[in-house]
Amino acid sequence: MSSYKNYIIISTLFLYLAGCANSANIESIENDFVKKTVVNPKVKYFNLEDPYIMYAIEYENQEDYESSRKIFLKLFENTNKYEYLVEYLNLSFILKDYENVKKYVSLYMIEDIKEEEQMLRLYTFSLLKLNEKEETLKYAKKLVNKFHHNSNHNLLASVYFDLKEYMKAEEEFIKSYKIDNSINTLQTITNIQYYYTNKKEQSEKTIKEYIKKNFYPFTLSLQLLSFYEKDNKKEKILPLLEKMHDYYKKNDIQPSLWETQNLLIRYLVKEDKKKAIKFLEENNIESTLLLTLYKNTNELKKASELLNGLYKETNNLDFLAQQAIIEFELAKNKKTVLTSVIAKLDKVLAKISNPFYENYLAYILIDYDLDIQRGLVLVKKALSVEPENLAFIDTLAWGEYKDNDCKNAYINMKKVIDNVKFDDDEIKLHWEKIKECSK
Repeated sequence: MSSYKNYIIISTLFLYLAGCANSANIESIENDFVKKTVVNPKVKYFNLEDPYIMYAIEYENQEDYESSRKIFLKLFENTNKYEYLVEYLNLSFILKDYENVKKYVSLYMIEDIKEEEQMLRLYTFSLLKLNEKEETLKYAKKLVNKFHHNSNHNLLASVYFDLKEYMKAEEEFIKSYKIDNSINTLQTITNIQYYYTNKKEQSEKTIKEYIKKNFYPFTLSLQLLSFYEKDNKKEKILPLLEKMHDYYKKNDIQPSLWETQNLLIRYLVKEDKKKAIKFLEENNIESTLLLTLYKNTNELKKASELLNGLYKETNNLDFLAQQAIIEFELAKNKKTVLTSVIAKLDKVLAKISNPFYENYLAYILIDYDLDIQRGLVLVKKALSVEPENLAFIDTLAWGEYKDNDCKNAYINMKKVIDNVKFDDDEIKLHWEKIKECSK
């Protein structure tokens, strides 16, 4: 369309809107609009109907709902077509102008037109938003009686729920479920039964029967798990998680498999670490969690093997450093692994700075008299980051002792002795040696 024609249409449109706005004269409205007798007006011809529609839709597409609804209202007033009034009401509801929805439905509502249900629903929702609960209930019942749709039963049920009439809410949701068999509706019913109508056993039984017949829908299965957890029925949680996992895995149902797997692992880690390790191993899940479990259960050989694989896969230097530490801890004759362990830690520290790894290498260099001066440099670097770390201070004191600096060795070792339980053989040895040296 040329810019000239655009100008003509826009000018005409807004001049007309301005004129109509001044002529509007709306009388007071009765809330009970069904008592009114309204004659279905004849559709009128309106020569600007097409351009009005075009601009109303364009405004709506641009999310300028205020401008769009004004045009739809003028379209209705000039054509008597209720489809335009419904558009106006919809946009008013989006704009949270519930008073206007209430007003215009009350003014123009006619029984038994095709738009009646839409208008009645918008009217009822607006009453609900305006907190007019009794009126909301009245028209929600009218909706259900006249239009037997699941969404209308849901609306009435929601009103009952808001009024704390939980039994009636449950009844209406059950009616809705009989129409649509929706899992969401079933979840709502069983939640009401569990939390509000004292039917916990029935709620759990309903879900169990449904998920068994319908292949473990994830959200409903999750709901049952939450009930088991709240009722402390721990013996039922693991079997259900395992059934869900087996079914999702067999049928490759994602993302339910991934989410269930995570739930199952978290539960096992909390309840039985050995079972958690077995599950991770059987499902070939090589992860940092499995590594942590190996460490926590002192399965260091498996941890070392896993670290080797993780490092090859990722080139993450933290894995290499941890592998070096475990290699050292596992060795019966530690002197045989010194070269390998030091090489790994040197490779790590050449590229990253980590006080724990620095202290670990420092202690090896000092304790085995390999390079005391470098050990002191490394532990001092670690202490610059964590100056209160007693393990690091112990390494420093031991290095100072080895470097014949008995005075400072004593000062630093005393800090350790004063702040830890005196039951570690290594600390005892250091303290005795340093005390002897400082005499």
